[in-house]
Amino acid sequence: MPNSDFEDELRDFITGASRIAVLGIGNDLRSDDGLGPYIIERLNIDDDRVMIENVGSVPEGFARPIAKFGADRVIMVDAADMRKPPGHVELITKDRIGGVTLSTHSMPLSFLMMYLEQETGGKTVLIGIQPKSIQFGESLTQEIQEVVDRTIVRLERILKEHLRG
Repeated sequence: MPNSDFEDELRDFITGASRIAVLGIGNDLRSDDGLGPYIIERLNIDDDRVMIENVGSVPEGFARPIAKFGADRVIMVDAADMRKPPGHVELITKDRIGGVTLSTHSMPLSFLMMYLEQETGGKTVLIGIQPKSIQFGESLTQEIQEVVDRTIVRLERILKEHLRG
């Protein structure tokens, strides 16, 4: 479950940002690995300073559009194996990403973060959510569904507060 540290860290991360990209990473045919796209499809933010994209399992393919958009902050949302209980939510910077693994993507997230920072000139962060299952299946597990729904509300609130100034 997201805690106040998570919210404070996210607020600090986007402080001073004029354009923010939010990327949902994952494969929605692998149960909880689809949480990134699930969150993106439900985020309700209509502002031209925010780019919201479901990048599926190949987020590196979106580096150019993100750079063209001019994002100075990139928030990635993905299922992350942090060796924590299912539903654990953490904001992970690229210096803290060492122990996080995701086997369903073509590029390790640490490389992706460095690549996106090089291509866009912005800063990146990952909202990692510990999955319960990444077996084949078209819906999130109930436990993760509840955490994800709360995460959507919190992410939306923080982004809208930032945009209002």
